[in-house]
Amino acid sequence: MHISKILTVVFFIYALAGSPTIAESVPLPGDINTRYYIEVPKGHLKEFFRFHPLRIPLVSHHRGGPVAGYPENAIETMDNALRHGFGLMEVDIAELKDGSLILMHDDTLDRTTTGTGNVSDMSMQDVEKLYLEDNDGKQTIFRVPSLESALEWAKGRAILTLDIKRGTDFRKVAKAVEDAAAEDYAVAITYSLKQAVAFHKIAPAMMLTVSMYDQQDVADVAASGIDPRFIIAWTGTQMQPPAFYRHIHEQGWRAITGTFSLDKQLAETGENAEYLNVLEAGVDIIATDRFWAVQHQIRNPNLFYYVRRSPVAARH
Repeated sequence: MHISKILTVVFFIYALAGSPTIAESVPLPGDINTRYYIEVPKGHLKEFFRFHPLRIPLVSHHRGGPVAGYPENAIETMDNALRHGFGLMEVDIAELKDGSLILMHDDTLDRTTTGTGNVSDMSMQDVEKLYLEDNDGKQTIFRVPSLESALEWAKGRAILTLDIKRGTDFRKVAKAVEDAAAEDYAVAITYSLKQAVAFHKIAPAMMLTVSMYDQQDVADVAASGIDPRFIIAWTGTQMQPPAFYRHIHEQGWRAITGTFSLDKQLAETGENAEYLNVLEAGVDIIATDRFWAVQHQIRNPNLFYYVRRSPVAARH
């Protein structure tokens, strides 16, 4: 027997609350047995995401946070990322020909697995035989996860943002979230206001990211009929003026921005404090390929953690 230390961030309703990889060395976490978890009180994900001036910055791990040896869209990869800090896990959802839902970004299996062929032509039985490959093309011991297994893993650990690939039935995704009782750990990504409205009609109690690039977009979303309590503003991959983020915050929404171009620049310069300027401008959630670098910048020594320790049986 040994003790696995788990640091858990517990957010109560009353609390103040391109290329998917970067070719650089990732520093080891301080303790490989430590995980930083998010626990959301039942039914209160909307309060978790409601903007507050004393917000805690968050990281969204693009494709689950792949690094060397850990492939994208894998449960083991997300678990590894949580060694560096808590946050959201952006994952891609694809539908197989038998209706099964898996985590997979590409239309084919060729780049990320030991298999070949179109994802839509495969059954779960076909996919279960495959191993995942990391972004250097090296085979790992990890398998392609089902959406069901990812949702079960996420509960009490991290919030999944679900990028639902073309051809995948959102009704099935919403039902999978409901069946897993994972409503407090899942957010649907939308790419247009029309799509967001359609998703909201199907799953009115599910959080959505909705694209907003200017103040007219904000006004259109506010007038769309989507319950504003279930909206997170996706503001693209280019920085906006601080006044734009203030306008989003006035609606009670948090803003998420992708720093993928900046990630590539900072991987070369090492000037990672630039991420703090992103937050200072008004971004609440940084979607990044360099989660370890962002986590190091935003770690707050004044943030207190609830600590949970669980005995784990040694495996032989």
